[in-house]
Amino acid sequence: MLFLVENCFQWMGFHLVNCLLENGNEVDGVDDLSSDKKEHLSMYVGRNASFQHLSSLEREATYDRTIKITEDQLVLTLQQNTSHRINLPILFGEWMPMKKAGMYYKNKFISFDSDIFLNEAIYIGDFMKSLAQWIKSSQLPEILEVKSINNKQSEEIKLENSVYIRNNRTIEENLKMVIKHYEKFEDFY
Repeated sequence: MLFLVENCFQWMGFHLVNCLLENGNEVDGVDDLSSDKKEHLSMYVGRNASFQHLSSLEREATYDRTIKITEDQLVLTLQQNTSHRINLPILFGEWMPMKKAGMYYKNKFISFDSDIFLNEAIYIGDFMKSLAQWIKSSQLPEILEVKSINNKQSEEIKLENSVYIRNNRTIEENLKMVIKHYEKFEDFY
């Protein structure tokens, strides 16, 4: 399949591109290289023959799926021009905006030992495994709410439009890996 990913070098977009490439897809990625971090991330996928970086929507191609990712949502458009909005939980992982003690989400600092992080955050790798399945589905609702299985909020959410994801490892194990990565590549964060 041929995908177009907008914001492909934003940290979540980078993980999305890697996931798509690892699953044997071709990806055109749109993003500017306006920071050292984006430039650095572009070097990881830029050598893959199945990836093409576009500085704007310059290529006239028919995409099987287009995906635009922002900090709190992902919009998936199928070839038939049907769109699905996936409302994202707090995602954490390598390359996210962070400090050693916490992360930034919607321009707010969230401490790694806070209840909000421990109850609502999902590791990016676990999220991408679920997303890889949703991308293949023709039965997605128009709006999909994604939550952590640890999230005990009593919101009024339609269950048929909700997905609860559990971390495959404990949140502490995943966080330990992310902090180790941060310490190794701190200059690029």
